[in-house]
Amino acid sequence: MKLLSFLSDGERRYGIGTSEGVIDLVQRMKVATLREAISQLDNIRPFENAPVDHSWNSISFDLPIPDQRRLLCAGLNYHKKYPLGGEVKLPKQPVYFNKPPGSLVPHNGELLRPIASVQLDYEVELAVVIGRSGRHISESRALEHVAGYTILNDGSVRDWQRHAVAAGKNFYRSGSCGPWIVTSDVIPDPSKLSVTTRVNGEERQNASVGEMIFSVQEIIAYMSQIMPLEPGDIIATGSPEGTGGSMEPQVWLSHGDVIEFEVTDLGILANTVADEII
Repeated sequence: MKLLSFLSDGERRYGIGTSEGVIDLVQRMKVATLREAISQLDNIRPFENAPVDHSWNSISFDLPIPDQRRLLCAGLNYHKKYPLGGEVKLPKQPVYFNKPPGSLVPHNGELLRPIASVQLDYEVELAVVIGRSGRHISESRALEHVAGYTILNDGSVRDWQRHAVAAGKNFYRSGSCGPWIVTSDVIPDPSKLSVTTRVNGEERQNASVGEMIFSVQEIIAYMSQIMPLEPGDIIATGSPEGTGGSMEPQVWLSHGDVIEFEVTDLGILANTVADEII
């Protein structure tokens, strides 16, 4: 099942994506947002065969969880050349940082190359959407807390990343997420998925999720030791080799670039790049 948030006539909605269009769930579920509904998958499933309410060309995509509560990220989670240069020791535990609201755009949205830098880079990642709250979650039970999976581009401004991880990772509208959440029953084993990035049709990144240093289960368990995880929380799991910062010579995103971020069984998150204008 594909769950998405979207805009229709300027109003925020959420629903089930089908081949014919979108089944609107706002009135059917009696809760306003997908973040509120994500813990109620058993109550959503009976509507999978309901009549379509919106055609695809009548809606625009929103972020999967537009009223984002928490976006937790695991960095340095693949064996790769560090895009800032220099040697990097393998982490002994997940490298954790946050992304705040405002740093992401949805499917078909424009990524902003900031006025402050030309070093805007991309990072395709599998992202986990929590559906069941938990604290001190064991690795063996971790996937029981997953509602589904989506695609995330951890947009990074590399020269500012040298100032601090938070500085480089959190520029306004520098990353993206979407287009929807595919529920976990469709993906029983996330390690079997692969992630790919194409820039203007050229493949840049391609790796198996099974190559991650820390598995989805390990990351969930680790994050839950820090804080209780709640429905609607998103956890990004890291990005493989092939970013522009790791190329020789380095290649940064430019105005007009078209990027496709693809994850097996999830689809494609597509964005264009535009220069920021004040």
